Amino acid sequence: MVPIKLYLDIDGVILGKNEHGDISLIPDIENFLAYTKAHFDCYWLSTHSRYKKKDVFDYLRPYFEFHDLGLLAHFKPAFWRTLKTEAIDFAHPFIWIDDQPLLFEIEILKKKGRLRNWLQVDTYKNYRDLTVELLERKRLEILSLIGQ
Repeated sequence: MVPIKLYLDIDGVILGKNEHGDISLIPDIENFLAYTKAHFDCYWLSTHSRYKKKDVFDYLRPYFEFHDLGLLAHFKPAFWRTLKTEAIDFAHPFIWIDDQPLLFEIEILKKKGRLRNWLQVDTYKNYRDLTVELLERKRLEILSLIGQ
């Protein structure tokens, strides 16, 4: 079975606004990260990962005060310059979780017939938007699209 690549944004995806209006990690982050490790080939696709993995760790460290930063070790940075879609490997099955791709990025997904690979969540608007169950449904959808 071909592993599905997971491209994960940070702000508005795993960091959201909680019920107090504070920026914090999504609920159940540990289970979410364990699930991603078990089922995907994982990449950060964020402005915080454009250049090196250490940038992501440095950015997320304050939010992981009560969690193990080692939970992020299975993620690799996806490098890009102008558009995040530059980092996506369109030759492999993937899911891209992002709150606000640029219009140009959405157009590229459409042109390549891969718009269904984008999973839109916005944890700034709905703190509980991203769940293991939501990602599992998208994973099963992508698997059915590729006949697995």
